[in-house]
Amino acid sequence: MALFVRLRLKAGRMLLLKHHSPVRRLQQGFDLEKVKKVGILWDATFENDFQHLAALNRQLNEMDKHVEVITWIPGKSVPDRLTGLSYMKFLRKSDLNWAFIPVSDDARDFMKTKFDLIIDINPSSLFQLNYITSVSTALMKVGPDITAEPEKTPYDLMIKTPKPFSIAFFLEQTMHYLSMISSPDSRA
Repeated sequence: MALFVRLRLKAGRMLLLKHHSPVRRLQQGFDLEKVKKVGILWDATFENDFQHLAALNRQLNEMDKHVEVITWIPGKSVPDRLTGLSYMKFLRKSDLNWAFIPVSDDARDFMKTKFDLIIDINPSSLFQLNYITSVSTALMKVGPDITAEPEKTPYDLMIKTPKPFSIAFFLEQTMHYLSMISSPDSRA
């Protein structure tokens, strides 16, 4: 069974490489104040961390940013406290094709949206969330630095976090560094 899963993942990665090559992103200076649309990818395997995601959503809304979240649900049903949130869409196993590529309408809409900023809260490096981040044309992509091969990640900014992964620390550092690189004082 594990061999079949590995073959499916390998096929998915090959399809991602084929799909990712035509994606063109604008390379320009990043300014957090000019950001209007923020996309967040969240692995709800760590459902207890929802409070930190909700706090980030409030913070970004106070900064007059529009936030959309796509959430990986590892089980068959969406936890009760996550239902009814208008800014959150869900991705389940049934929303993936045979190569683990997201094919649901919500996932397609998320991938097509022109975000100014993507924040990928994906401490397990789930392929389906990496796929969405990779094909996005967002101007800035932020994610955790948890791989031995950082050159193979789709991120423009990687945040190193202590083990075990702390979403609170990751989000705090993400906002700190995004503010720092947006500051006119820090620009060359």
